Amino acid sequence: MRAAGCAIALLGCLAFTGAASAASLRTNVKVEGARVRLSDLFSGLGPGQDTEIGDAPALGANYVVGGPQLTAIAAQFGVDWPEASPIVSITLTRAARMIGEADLFPLIRKGLDLPEESHSTITFDGFKPVAIPEEDQAVPVLVQLERPAKGTGHFSARFEIPFKTGSAQTVLVNGSVTSEVQALVFKHVIKAGQLLLPEDFSSTMVRSGLVPDDAVHDLDDAVGLEARSAAQPGQVVAASQLDHPQLVHRGSPIVVSFSTAGLHLTVSGAAMEAGGKGDTVHVFNPATRMVLIGRVIDRTQVEIIPGIAPVSAENQKRNSNMQNMPML
Repeated sequence: MRAAGCAIALLGCLAFTGAASAASLRTNVKVEGARVRLSDLFSGLGPGQDTEIGDAPALGANYVVGGPQLTAIAAQFGVDWPEASPIVSITLTRAARMIGEADLFPLIRKGLDLPEESHSTITFDGFKPVAIPEEDQAVPVLVQLERPAKGTGHFSARFEIPFKTGSAQTVLVNGSVTSEVQALVFKHVIKAGQLLLPEDFSSTMVRSGLVPDDAVHDLDDAVGLEARSAAQPGQVVAASQLDHPQLVHRGSPIVVSFSTAGLHLTVSGAAMEAGGKGDTVHVFNPATRMVLIGRVIDRTQVEIIPGIAPVSAENQKRNSNMQNMPML
């Protein structure tokens, strides 16, 4: 009777020991390192039984281990796997963090010095997200950038992702950037010589590559001037397209004034060339037959520029141009 009781007790111990050492198959597993361990496939391994058994998938990738291969692995490494079956499988995924376009756009924008008031669109050519180890908190660093002209067009960039191990991964990116800025444009067709009014302009967003270096940004700097040449709707207004209206014309009778401290003189004369407000023109004074140089003030007045001495008309060799000039 005592022997039977001991046998039962021993069987119970053996049954408990077997249950404790039996392994079970894991399901979907994320592998942290570059190598797969036995414990990535099975739980409940015995002490000292865990070991490396092969290469892990590439970063961010996965592969499936089927039932026959699992059975062979269990047999090779002495794993007690009671539920072995050819129809089971396990998916191993290499844990990774993806560096995508959203991580690189801010670095490109900062590297291009795009103004805050601009509306910019950055696109990459054939970019694929870069996988890095999930446990590594590395962030990309912009190390080289070939800038497009005027902040718009094609660019190429080189990034480095430094890892805590001391190594770094290089990422090359090609793309393009399109920037838009607020600009003053003609609202409708403008004819050459047309006097420009506020209703001739509008302000809109324009691609920065279409904005000339001498673009006019302030409406007050364009209203009241004349168009030197015809312009089309939507064309950006440039200073080189504008001119002051001609207030005086060649042969126009004008008053020439000269002012210094405590002295103001006026004489009559005739413009030798056309000019707008602020333009410098030559003026012929018939009384003295001298040529003066002055700045156009309005339609009837030219102010002599101090420091520029009058020149004899004969010396100017302009006798043919000064014939029949009207007098005031």
